[in-house]
Amino acid sequence: MSSKPPYILPPAAPSVAPDRAATIIFLHGYGDDAEGLPLGLAQQFHFYNKMQWLKWVLPNAEHNHDAMERAWYMPKALPNAMKPRVPGHEDDEDASDDEAGIIKSVDYVDKLVEEEIGRGTPPERILVGGFSQGCAVSLTWGLTGRFRHKVGGMVCLSGYFPLSDRIESLRKERSAETSDEAAVPEKGVKKWFYVHGTRDMLVPSRLYSQGVEELSKWVDKADIEEHLYEGMGHSTSAAELRDLLGFFEKVIPQ
Repeated sequence: MSSKPPYILPPAAPSVAPDRAATIIFLHGYGDDAEGLPLGLAQQFHFYNKMQWLKWVLPNAEHNHDAMERAWYMPKALPNAMKPRVPGHEDDEDASDDEAGIIKSVDYVDKLVEEEIGRGTPPERILVGGFSQGCAVSLTWGLTGRFRHKVGGMVCLSGYFPLSDRIESLRKERSAETSDEAAVPEKGVKKWFYVHGTRDMLVPSRLYSQGVEELSKWVDKADIEEHLYEGMGHSTSAAELRDLLGFFEKVIPQ
């Protein structure tokens, strides 16, 4: 998808047994790139000697000529998704999501997961996630991606749930296209980490609450670890990183 390859941050302690290797594929937000927030997040874990067996695959979105930014899809003109609510523009909230762009990104994530499996990483020790727009793509991938059944978990930070009214149709459409190699019983992703901040001015917390509600239609609520961090904006926080570490240790222990 992207002319710029993913940034790879190898494990700090790569000597673990092959069957204990683990990878997270983590997508950046709108206007960012792999070496922005995703790399900063990965480096914090390295700096504090946490999850030393974890490989970080940080892909780059293409430069979207219409948006004039790197973007996984064309953001809709939503006051509640990309900028603060603007009085008089409430109808913009009914704009359609860029389904073609989102599904193109979902397909790219499938490719990255397939490549990682091909390198020998146990699929149940692969995680997929993202921040902001990358979170939105990850939420969609976790419900419609070809390899969603095989991975160990999802990490969804500060993003809204797109295409909620299309998930059922997309699952059917994409299931019909799935190869025998990817086809497995319909169990879905094992564990989800979906979190947000109360002071997020780009993706208000009400969208997060709606996202959790939508996700719960498809995923057992017991398999969703959700947190709404008091005072956190469209960013990360120490409390979030602490909880993320706990999630990592639970789903991909050494």
